[in-house]
Amino acid sequence: MRMHISTMWGLRGVSGTVSIQSVLERVRVYLGHVATFYYEEVSNVAVWWLWNIPFQFLQIFFSLLLFKYFAEAFGGSSPLYGGNFMAYIVSGLMINTYMDASLEVYYHSMAALYHGRMGVGGVHLSRRDFLHLAGISPYVFIFARVSWRYLMETLTFALYLLAGVLFFGFRLSAGVDWGLVFLIVLLSVAACSGIGLVSASMYFLAGAYRGVEPIVWFVRLFVPLVSGIYVPRELLPRGLAIVGDILPQTYAVGAMRRVLLGGAVLSGVAAELGVLVLEALVLIPVGVVLLRYSLSLERKRATMF
Repeated sequence: MRMHISTMWGLRGVSGTVSIQSVLERVRVYLGHVATFYYEEVSNVAVWWLWNIPFQFLQIFFSLLLFKYFAEAFGGSSPLYGGNFMAYIVSGLMINTYMDASLEVYYHSMAALYHGRMGVGGVHLSRRDFLHLAGISPYVFIFARVSWRYLMETLTFALYLLAGVLFFGFRLSAGVDWGLVFLIVLLSVAACSGIGLVSASMYFLAGAYRGVEPIVWFVRLFVPLVSGIYVPRELLPRGLAIVGDILPQTYAVGAMRRVLLGGAVLSGVAAELGVLVLEALVLIPVGVVLLRYSLSLERKRATMF
């Protein structure tokens, strides 16, 4: 009996070890797939990015120059901009690069899955069908596309910072907490990703593969006006300010400015970070559930393009 019990415990231990090993092996395989998708992206856009970086910098420079002369045409900076109009604009645009990407990247990943075509032996399959035949989860592909996009947006973030510092008097507060800056970026990406996931689910739920996706279309319509990226929220009528109170961009932009320009510490932006955490905890699960349901509808309907 003792041998039997010890043998059972031994088998359980072996089973647990095998289970951990299988999980690790699956993670290794998924990371290999992600690396492959990265290689595909690098092959497609690396030369494009290297060629376009100087042009991207010039575009950022002249867009900021337009803001500068626009402000001067109306008498310079208002006290509502904190005494430095250009720093106000640059800091808002910097953080919005990540948030705007979060709104659209999941939908575009869906489009790449179902509109993308791959040729195999003279037969053209959607990328989704090709991945299905290869036994690769579509979520691995989506993760790879999304994470790659954030790497590219980091470059845009740096270009805004460089242009602001070199040409527009953008000065960081002494002793900026870069860990806190990273936390703000992370939470803003998480909250806006919830909206982006809901947007991606509209691909099949609302038939948004036909063209305009309505969720992000409406969010982008309001964000520039009500979230404080360009216009101080103190100037807004109450109705528009309430719309801004709902959007995560409002809290991310406000927190980023306090840290970069005012030298705020964690306690100084805790309220904004709390709202971002709350919105992420609500929106991401809703977006994931809707996206999974949307993908299941595609298989049931056998949607053709």
